[in-house]
Order: sequence, then C-alpha cells, then structure tokens
Amino acid sequence: MDRQALITRFEAELGKVNRPGIDKLMGYIRGSDFYTAPASTKFHLSCEGGLLQHSLNVLDALRGLLYRNGDGPWEYVVAGRAAAEIPTESVTLAALLHDICKTHFYTTSTRNVKNERTGKWEKQPYYTIDDKMPLGHGPKSAMIVKQYIELTTAEMYAIWWHMGFNGNYENDTAAGASFEKYPLALALYTADMMASRLMEGEKENKQLFLPADPAPAGAAQEATPPAQEDAPPPAAEWQDAPPLQAGA
Repeated sequence: MDRQALITRFEAELGKVNRPGIDKLMGYIRGSDFYTAPASTKFHLSCEGGLLQHSLNVLDALRGLLYRNGDGPWEYVVAGRAAAEIPTESVTLAALLHDICKTHFYTTSTRNVKNERTGKWEKQPYYTIDDKMPLGHGPKSAMIVKQYIELTTAEMYAIWWHMGFNGNYENDTAAGASFEKYPLALALYTADMMASRLMEGEKENKQLFLPADPAPAGAAQEATPPAQEDAPPPAAEWQDAPPLQAGA
C-alpha cells in the first residue's frame, strides 16, 4: 500500500469536517501511531499501516451503502425507502474514527518459527496487544474523539456500537436498540463487517479492492460512464408512495 497516499486522502477527508477542535484531534492522530498501527493482530490487515487502510475502507464501504442526491445528506435506503438522512460529516467521522481506540494499542514481540525451507528455528516478529486504556472497544473510540470534538448523538452511538452483537445479552440488547434508534449505527456496523470480511486480507486488501494500476502514458482514457437512469428518486418522493400490492 502507498501509505503516504493513504495519509493524504485520510487528512483531506477529515479536513472537510468543520467542527471546533478538529485541528486538535488531527494533532492527536499525527502524534499517535494511527498511521503505522495494524488493524488487527492477525485477522485482517495485520500489517504496518493496516489501521489507516481499514479506516478508509470502512468509509468507502459506508458510502457504498448509502444514497446521495446531489450535494445533500446521505440517505440510508431500506426496501426503497429512506430510513434515515445522515449528514456528510457524520459519515466521515463515524467511518474514519470508529477504530481510533487502536492507537497506542498494539506492540510487537518475537517468537520462534521453524523455517520450512532450512529446517532452522528463527525469530519472527508478530503483533500483540498492550492495552493501556482498557475501556472497551467502541466506547473507548467515542471517548477519545469526544476529548477533542463534539459528536452528535447518532455519531456517538454509531462509534460506540460499531462492533455490533457479541453474545452478551445486555450488550446485544443495547446494540439492537441503538440500531433501531440511530440507523447510522447499523450502517457503520455493516460497513465495518464488509471491510474486514470482504475487502481485506491478512496483509493487504484483497485483489478486487487493490488500487487499479495507472494507465500507461499516452493510453486513451476510458470515458466516464453515464449516470444511471434507474437511481432511486429523492426521499421526498418515497414518503407518499402507495404501499406495494400483493402480486404487483
């Protein structure tokens, strides 16, 4: 991955957020290991810069789940209806900062691994966890962000519950209720799963989601595809639509 290109894009996206304290939050990110940390110890993007790549993957996945009519807010469309309108800043903040809890979270160690080619034992580095602030995953992310900027209620719930269900009855009940009250939370959870399960491999994005190779110099550029004519209509047109009839 071209980490500098990822940093440039990350800072450009976050730079569009017009909220008091965003400069201080950016200072925290730059002073932390956000740009070099892995996204996990071994499951997805367990590599230097993995957290940065994962955060942008979640932003792309979240935007792909939503519909936007021009420059207006994003709409979470469910069965042809707008279940929620989500401000652009909320999409950006929730996606890019949902895993900020992973700053100052990972460390490296070594272990003995047998070289299959030589048969000799060699020391190899691996990522492990050194949680200096054990406050829980989503809650810690929300708390870190709120030290620098204000979050809307929907943004806070989305970041807090982006891990979704974990088999704990009380947590699952709270997560489910949050998804119903704040659809951004459900959308972020879905986008996070799409990124970690479908887009990302252990060390880099899967082939389908790698950046396209640049066209050779002088090569003809493909024309921009025309706008889809079957894009869903604006939300205002859906609200008064008659219910679907059986057999229609």
